[in-house]
Amino acid sequence: MTGTGAESGAGPAMDPVPGTGPADPSAQHPLGQPPLSHGAPPYVPAAGEQPHPFAQQPPLPPFGPQPQVAWAPPPGPRNRTLVVAAVIVGVVLLVGCLGLTGGVLLLRSATTTASEPAREAPPAPSTGRGPAATAAPETSAEPVQEGPEASAYPAEEISDLNRVCDDNVYYPQSPKRAGKAPHPLVLLIGDGSGLRYQDGTYYFSQGLSKKVEQTWAPEAPTKVQMVACLDRVGSGATIRRCKYDDPKPLTLTLLKASWRLRVYEVATGRKLLDKPMTGDDQACPYVVLAGPDKKIYAKVSDRAAVAALRKLVNSSS
Repeated sequence: MTGTGAESGAGPAMDPVPGTGPADPSAQHPLGQPPLSHGAPPYVPAAGEQPHPFAQQPPLPPFGPQPQVAWAPPPGPRNRTLVVAAVIVGVVLLVGCLGLTGGVLLLRSATTTASEPAREAPPAPSTGRGPAATAAPETSAEPVQEGPEASAYPAEEISDLNRVCDDNVYYPQSPKRAGKAPHPLVLLIGDGSGLRYQDGTYYFSQGLSKKVEQTWAPEAPTKVQMVACLDRVGSGATIRRCKYDDPKPLTLTLLKASWRLRVYEVATGRKLLDKPMTGDDQACPYVVLAGPDKKIYAKVSDRAAVAALRKLVNSSS
């Protein structure tokens, strides 16, 4: 590897290359042996003297090749840098392994706690700057309207008034229940089938004139001041079996039923009456709409309906 000028001159001294010149006799041998003198006579111990340990080595030729011995030079600045770098890399690898092990343990813990019952989250740790802040409940940008909602268009058909009963909607374009009586009203019946229809015959006991009709069962929704919602809310025991021959022989079961009567002002959605009613008409109806369960329910009689609504229709506000 090619280094910079500073690095190329800072390396350790290498052994002399054979054939280029004699080695420095004053340099210490790599293995700690005393320098050898080329051309000096071999050492011979005197009589009774222990031989010197170095004397047992064979003499070297005066200018022959030197033995090649591998040795590690003392760490210089560059070597120390490499050692420090190696230590740092080892620490990083150790921390990475520990982090991976912690991640595996975290996943295992998450898997284990998933099957346990949900527990409350611990409170957020305090930062020492004051009480820990708790997460505020998420709120919508627009407030939820709890009361009745105004319709964006006027009622054009009687069926539009079903929204007053079922959707908590009112029609600001309609006339209010104000001024002198009578106050026109429509009776809308929900029999539990999911449909709602207008009862246009319950008022016959009040007369058959056009004026009576426009008061108790008006055909134009723009004249209606009140909506009466009559809904079946429960059923009871069997009253009797009702047999029918047209269009084919059919037997239906007549059951007791409970009802709820609500009256609203169309222009404001204000509730004027909320009354429980009993299905007091326990005779088999002349015309009936039969369902697949072959059950029919006792209705609120016409007389009971008129009695409950008469005061709101005929009294001045």
